[in-house]
Amino acid sequence: MSIPEHLREKIQSIPEKPGIYKMKDSHGDIIYIGKSKCLNKRVKSYFQSTHEWEKIKRLVFNIQDIDIIVTDTHLEAQLLECAMIKKYKPIYNSQFARDKNYVYLKIEDNGEKPLSITYNKDGTYTFGPYRSKYYIYDLIDLLTKLYPIKKSGNSFEFDYNPLPVAMNEKEFQENRLSLINLFSNMDSLKVFLDILKAKMEEASLTLHFERASQLRDIYLCLEQLYNSQNNNITKDKEIIMGEKIDDGYKLFYISDGNLILKRKFKEISIEDVKDFINRANILKKNRVSNKSEKSIMDFKSIINMELKSSYYRIVDEEFNVHEFIRGLIKL
Repeated sequence: MSIPEHLREKIQSIPEKPGIYKMKDSHGDIIYIGKSKCLNKRVKSYFQSTHEWEKIKRLVFNIQDIDIIVTDTHLEAQLLECAMIKKYKPIYNSQFARDKNYVYLKIEDNGEKPLSITYNKDGTYTFGPYRSKYYIYDLIDLLTKLYPIKKSGNSFEFDYNPLPVAMNEKEFQENRLSLINLFSNMDSLKVFLDILKAKMEEASLTLHFERASQLRDIYLCLEQLYNSQNNNITKDKEIIMGEKIDDGYKLFYISDGNLILKRKFKEISIEDVKDFINRANILKKNRVSNKSEKSIMDFKSIINMELKSSYYRIVDEEFNVHEFIRGLIKL
């Protein structure tokens, strides 16, 4: 696909740096926002290949102008992309644009249904938010086939029931306490997953394939929830992250998944890092966020994923400034 003449010169001038690009239609409206580690290559790719997806074909057909914002790092590009999508809600963006539709999983005090979905934080035993309400609906439906779940010491007792079992008040409350424990404590959830796996394998060995299939679905659903919580690097932690950039170094201070402070340095010293941490702690104490928990979730997820392939250290009693700087310089 050839690049339209009025865009050719602009695209050629886009640098090979990280950042975001905003694609606009003939009215000047932003129709798509993207990010890349290399803006030049990414933007050109829209016009240099034949796209299979009809949505991308329509997007490219409607592009009349492109603006870019260069960032120092890929992390900043991702966070800026997320913020801009939430602000402008372009028609060709879906990710990050609909955070108001994220849901919570609520453990009910009483009634016929032990679990329900809510769009707002409601009570002590409300968990989330989660991006996909359909995933939560599936989880709620699948778990009905295991009720009642009873906690027994550090383990759990339950049976698979093809049809949901009606619980009396005592069973409902025992089941409720078990659910609270499962969703509040990842160690308990891991124990529960191990029991589920053993029951699944037993059902398969005894040729109860439908039961094994149902248990597998429950296992996979809960495993996804477990992994999302267990792989959260930033939860309740103070973290300093560093990157080498073209003209020096970039430091980021992250508290419980929230970016508190970022700063660029041409050279890096022990005093620089100590002062950076001190300033971050002051900002953290005075920090007031006007973002909703649902909106913040996306930013936290971006930071958590980026940290998995980045250089960082947890700022605690064992944090060593000298070692942090040595590691940063070796990048």
